[in-house]
Amino acid sequence: MNDRIQKLLELANRYPSPHNGQPIELEALSDTTFKVYFQRSRGLQAAEVSLLFSYVTMGVFLRHIELCAQALGHKLQYKLALPQLSDIKGEGLINFAAFEVEYDVAEPDSTVHDMLLFRQTSRKKYDEGLDEDTSKRTIEIARQANMKLVKMNRKDTHQAIWLNQRAVFDDMFDDAVRKELNSWLRYTKAEKEAKQDGLAYDCMELNGRAMKFIVKHYKILRMPGLGNVLKRYYLRTMSDNSDAFYLLTPFSTEQEAFNVGEAVMRIWETIASKGYYLHPFGTIMSNVAAHTDFLKLAHIEDEDVTKNFLVFIYRAGKSEAPNSSLRIPVANHLLKEF
Repeated sequence: MNDRIQKLLELANRYPSPHNGQPIELEALSDTTFKVYFQRSRGLQAAEVSLLFSYVTMGVFLRHIELCAQALGHKLQYKLALPQLSDIKGEGLINFAAFEVEYDVAEPDSTVHDMLLFRQTSRKKYDEGLDEDTSKRTIEIARQANMKLVKMNRKDTHQAIWLNQRAVFDDMFDDAVRKELNSWLRYTKAEKEAKQDGLAYDCMELNGRAMKFIVKHYKILRMPGLGNVLKRYYLRTMSDNSDAFYLLTPFSTEQEAFNVGEAVMRIWETIASKGYYLHPFGTIMSNVAAHTDFLKLAHIEDEDVTKNFLVFIYRAGKSEAPNSSLRIPVANHLLKEF
């Protein structure tokens, strides 16, 4: 691997993915051309809607690596070959795109490079929300993609945070979802460093031993008194001054889901470029009861997968620097020998 490819892929390896699953793998056809694969075993599959969200991850990655190329003075163009939804479930690699890189065709963009290094999820307490200009810019990004991004008021923001917490704990009582989550949770420093993926206890702002105990003994969440104590502990960093937003768009095809991922990354890059963090509320997407209650909270009475489906909810703002999640090294994972 030459130095230019190494630098590009090291930066690309920072892309966000659900549960830090890192499902993207690349095949180098030459120094300039790569095939892009989705590793199905690293995607989420326990909830049916998670399969369509695999395409969101694909969109996020391709927009992210476009930015990486821009940051380093390269130009990257991709061609999609999205697989059918029926082929996403299961294990093994599935090809969804190819891209070509033209190296050193422009000046490196240090601003984009700094943004990519800064961008990450923060589950810490947020001291403030977004400034008005940044909020308007993200709403405009969604509009240009024929999507609708809505900013919630502070009262509804706190209610959305509570709904996401409720959904996390309710998911403990769904065997398939709980087992999938447990496979991605990293309860100790040693486990985090050994696997270099998943949801690490420190990034979750939780005590690892307590987190493991709750997953193993989840029924205590419905015990009077103790369950409420645990829920307050989980929420302690979230009842803050952040702003919450939700995104509505058609979400019935593979291409529409891919478009969501690209738009999400554009929104996230805009937020990160201004020094703000973001925390996705993914559980509301997959938990049917929480999803339904959020629709009531946001007064969305006509949700329709072909017109305006709730696809993304997040809080954003300024917080202390969060703990960093780890990534599997490029040579061990992102760039594979075929």
